[in-house]
Order: sequence, then structure tokens, then C-alpha cells
Amino acid sequence: MNEQQLTEAIQQLPRALPPERDLWPQLASRLAAQPQLATSGDTPGSHKRLGRWGWASVAVVAMLGLMYWQLALTPLAPVEQASALSAEVQLLLQYEQQKSLQLSQVVAVAEGFDNWQQQLQIWDQAILQVRQALQFYPDEPHLLAQLQQLYQQQLDYIQRATVQQPLIMS
Repeated sequence: MNEQQLTEAIQQLPRALPPERDLWPQLASRLAAQPQLATSGDTPGSHKRLGRWGWASVAVVAMLGLMYWQLALTPLAPVEQASALSAEVQLLLQYEQQKSLQLSQVVAVAEGFDNWQQQLQIWDQAILQVRQALQFYPDEPHLLAQLQQLYQQQLDYIQRATVQQPLIMS
């Protein structure tokens, strides 16, 4: 069965299927039998499954939160270390902005890139490792260059792996 045949078969299905019997009495008795739980957000059924964009958003927010927490707890450093940290932070902010822009414009995944999100996670882990090394050697230009290279590779991969809507300039 090809895609066109599948689409036609789906279109031939009825739009609504009424239940064979009235289901409300059975549901009402089940609802009345359940004890009332506090509405703290931990009620059964309140956990919703996050989609791929949900997990990507969680990862971005966690990374930005980690960066903020790290900057808030970092003691004041000499001018040389502050400039290296500043370069790392500028690189991170620029990268996250470009990555968010690219991900927001994704329309579809290109053929052959079924595991593209797993690959993004691998790059995120590598980026985190280089950032951790920069904590010990903040003035190391090779680590900053490696960080920038990893960021650029990830952006290029997103570009190749996804079909994006074109930007409309006004």
C-alpha cells in the first residue's frame, strides 16, 4: 500500500463512531468510587508524555538554567579568566539563539535522518564536556575553538537533517 492509497483509505473512514451503548453510567460510578486527591500536580494521569519538541525544550531550558546557576556561583575571577568566560558565554548564547531559530522553523525531517534527535543529544553531551573542561582551563584557546566547532557542526547537522520553512524578511 502506498501513501496515496493509505490517504484514500483514511478518507473513506467514517468521521464519527457513536458508542454502541451509553457509557456515562459506568464512568460515573467509577468516578464516584475514586478517592479525591490533592491537586498538587502529582495526580494519576496528570503526567503527559512529552513529544520530541517538548524534550528539546526541556534540554534547552536546563542548559540555560545550568549556565545561569554556574555564572551566579562563580567567584569573581581575574580579568584574563573573566574575558575567557565571557567568550564562552557569548558563544553559548549565540549558539542557543541560532539553534532555537533553526528548530522553530523545522517543517519535516529529511530522508535518512530518522535518529537526528539522538545525534543532537550526542553533540549536547560533547559540548557539555568541553564546557566542563573550560571551567578548569578558562583561558585555553583550543577548548574555545573546539566548543565553537561543535556548535557549528550541530547547527550544520540540523540544517541538513531537517526541512525548514523559509525565512520571510519584511
